[in-house]
Amino acid sequence: MPVAGSLAALAGAAALCGSGPLDILLTNDDGAGAAGIRALRAELEAAGHRVILAAPDHNASGSAMSFSWDAVRVTRDPGDPMAFAVGGTPATAVVLAATALYPQGRRPDLVVSGINHGSNAGALLALSGTVGGALAGTLLLDPPVPGIAVNAARLDATQPADAPANRAQLDAVAAHLVKLLGATRGWFCEGGTVVRARTALNVNYPARPVAQVAGVVAARQGSGTDLRIAFESSGDGEYRAQPSRIAPPEERESDDHWLELGYVTVTPVSGAIGAAEVPRRDLERRLRKL
Repeated sequence: MPVAGSLAALAGAAALCGSGPLDILLTNDDGAGAAGIRALRAELEAAGHRVILAAPDHNASGSAMSFSWDAVRVTRDPGDPMAFAVGGTPATAVVLAATALYPQGRRPDLVVSGINHGSNAGALLALSGTVGGALAGTLLLDPPVPGIAVNAARLDATQPADAPANRAQLDAVAAHLVKLLGATRGWFCEGGTVVRARTALNVNYPARPVAQVAGVVAARQGSGTDLRIAFESSGDGEYRAQPSRIAPPEERESDDHWLELGYVTVTPVSGAIGAAEVPRRDLERRLRKL
């Protein structure tokens, strides 16, 4: 006779492979109160999905899939029983929420991470806490849970993420992501069963209004990055990172290439080092619906 956890896993598989509401574990690396995650939660819930928000209680950008092994403090929003601020990394928040905060007998069908306040493309994925959160369920939960990472370049890079123009962009990205989720959720499945549970989709939105994007394309991950980092002394034995940007290497058909042309990019990624590239043909077919 199946145990409760096995029944929940089977229900999760059926849910993701269908068209009905999902149990979504929502996280990010910008913090539980960030504008991006709040915009995405509102749209996911408006679409009928059941969302539990569990995200760092601080900005955890650049934390990749690092894990917090010490005792972790969790603060529940007093006015919102389904929102938790976690004193750890995005990956920690995902595993903690799925194993200790979910109601008994339930588990997430999908981990969604974002909306990140900026792009995560090319080799930069290795640093991204947003992508790390989306991958955490694929590697650290049993049975594994697939994920989607959502990133959006700011319309106005000189203004904070919660400035009016950038907040409006986050709202538009969140609404579009709900449609993209509906078009791609079946990609994780074959014959009503989840077969790509160890894979996440990394989605990037370019710095242009969603209504003006050139399209949505399945793209491979680029091998380079436009980010360069050097450390400089700030005195008293301390050093501070000084990031700078350069022109990224030109790689046709990569996520960086398509973003530069104004496309939304969808890139399958795996946390398994050395894994073969995930097939994109069926994903391309599904994206044509958008």
